[in-house]
Amino acid sequence: MINTPTYAARWLVPFILIMLITGCKHTSEALNPAPTVTPTPSPAGTAPQASKDSINEQASATPQPLVNPNDKVSLASAETGSKPEEQQETVKPTATPKPKIDIQEAYNQTKPTLLGLTLKTSPDAVTSKYGKPKEQFQMEDDVDPITVYDYTDFMVGYNKQNQLQFIDIRSSEINPGLNGLKLGQSTSDIYKALGKPDSNTSYVLIYKSKDAVLKLDIDPKTDKLNSIKLFSE
Repeated sequence: MINTPTYAARWLVPFILIMLITGCKHTSEALNPAPTVTPTPSPAGTAPQASKDSINEQASATPQPLVNPNDKVSLASAETGSKPEEQQETVKPTATPKPKIDIQEAYNQTKPTLLGLTLKTSPDAVTSKYGKPKEQFQMEDDVDPITVYDYTDFMVGYNKQNQLQFIDIRSSEINPGLNGLKLGQSTSDIYKALGKPDSNTSYVLIYKSKDAVLKLDIDPKTDKLNSIKLFSE
């Protein structure tokens, strides 16, 4: 038969020892608490640094823009366009001065003249009066080639004997010396300036004199004078 007090005492001693050991441990922890780690605040205005792995993850997650080689060309063009353009002076072609027409006498059918020249005017007299022609060329003719002095607004032609063969008016800006008549005027203006012609068709008016003919060509559609010529007959 088990002795109850002895049995209880046998189990009570180890229990008391366990309690004593446990109590000592708690007392030691209470007396020496674990140090508290206080987070160090970041300096003002400085964001906490992300970890290297998180930065790499964000960089790989962000899509990189595709590089277009044309972008460099566009950028260069934009920079060039942003610069002020240098103003370039426009060089206007110098207009050739027109020869001064000096009309000494009004047109007379008995002594026909054009630009103050008669059919007896020499080449030297022409260049002395109007200067050097803009162009000089020869009209081929088997019998008698004609040397032409081209002054743009008018032309004169000489044969091999230096005899004036024709005077051709080519511009309405000059006065040929026909009592104020110029190219571009009407048939009625011709009659007022020169009177009745010796020959009259719908497109040509002829005024004859000794050894010379004044020929006026008319545009039948507009009734305008488009050619004035004095030539030897």
